[in-house]
Amino acid sequence: MTRNQLRRLVLDNGLRVLLAPNPTGASIGVAVHYGVGFRTEPGGHTGLAHLFEHLMVQGGHAAPPGGYLPQVQRAGGLADAKTRQDLTVYYAAAPASALEMLLGLEADRMRSPRISPRNLRTQTAVIDEEIRLMVRNRPYGAFPWVLPRALHSRAENARDGYGESVDLAALDIPLCERFFHDHYSPGNALVTLTGAFDPDEAQRLVRRYFAPLQGRPVVAAPGAPEPEPRAEARLSVTDPHAGLPAVAVGYRMPDPVTERAGYLAHLVLAALLGQGRHALLRRGPAAPAGVTSLSVGCGLFGLPLDTTGPDLLTLFAVHGSGLGDDGADADGGRVTDALDAALTTLAENEIDPGLLRATTARWASGALRELGDPSTRAQLLGSREMLFGEAELTERLPELVRDQVTGEQVSRAAARLRASHRAVVRFVPRTAATAAAGATATAQGKAVA
Repeated sequence: MTRNQLRRLVLDNGLRVLLAPNPTGASIGVAVHYGVGFRTEPGGHTGLAHLFEHLMVQGGHAAPPGGYLPQVQRAGGLADAKTRQDLTVYYAAAPASALEMLLGLEADRMRSPRISPRNLRTQTAVIDEEIRLMVRNRPYGAFPWVLPRALHSRAENARDGYGESVDLAALDIPLCERFFHDHYSPGNALVTLTGAFDPDEAQRLVRRYFAPLQGRPVVAAPGAPEPEPRAEARLSVTDPHAGLPAVAVGYRMPDPVTERAGYLAHLVLAALLGQGRHALLRRGPAAPAGVTSLSVGCGLFGLPLDTTGPDLLTLFAVHGSGLGDDGADADGGRVTDALDAALTTLAENEIDPGLLRATTARWASGALRELGDPSTRAQLLGSREMLFGEAELTERLPELVRDQVTGEQVSRAAARLRASHRAVVRFVPRTAATAAAGATATAQGKAVA
């Protein structure tokens, strides 16, 4: 997709609009991004961005009884929302005939979401249950949240998206209303439409529903520059629900704006290490013995180019215990040793051109498949437009990875990781931790029972 194929407009109230029509198919995707995420939360109010996502999902004051989601579902559509470090996005996919309805619903909640004491109590309880199910009572639920805490020194960069229960309990209506006023203005939002629609008609509908919304000053997210780590960080988490020990490793990624080529090389490096049947850490002499589950990826949520802040390349491996009475091997040393050996091999030797071509082709193919879904395409286009001013990067990324990342660049990326300070977090089953004498200090927080 070229820049001329996208239609951009900015309304008088500051709202940005991105139109990406596709004449094939019969469905549309709608995504509304707001420039606020959990790195934007005011101090002492962790979890506010995610809580506000839950409040917004209920719809605006003009939504019918039952709220936003039932109306979308009755029209044959699906909708959801998610909160990330720098963005919150509300997205839907539906038949093309539902376009006007979706735009009306989005404009309604941009104007006035249902912020009430009852909704606040209900959604706080829902998030408390999410924390219980997804973090506290889930095996290895602390991953990936512990890695930023171990590697980053700034509180904004070390937060998890759920927040702390004590902070959630302290949130009140005035604070939520202030958060809405500061961060949910039209000037801090982007509406992205993809799929089977007429761009002229879509532009008319966008103006009809969103132009009457009053603009207001945008409160910029505070900067949170993160210094490079000065030493390797090691933590231990006692996990009462884990059946086997595990290890998580996190490295700082290059800056995706100023070091774009290096960033893309790290995407390929992660794929060579752990993605696909022929990945170095999955088979062959470099694969660590006893690993039952392995994942390697870029981005806190496994999605590249998902934040403008410091981002991570992560490895997570569940491995057989191999424990003696003293708990030796519980630190996942065989996994980190294998990782170090693989990085050294990639850094010091020419990467097989056939393996590189197969890896980049597979990566590009997966990225292209994602774009076949109009809702996913709307989310990705809008995210890259909001974060980098480059919606087109979404369409170009598969080609950039497949055709422009060289073996030399990947070798340099491997050497960079080999020489950098990382975070290593081990997950120790409670039975093993109890048996191990002199176990290292347990990381505190929601991840610990």
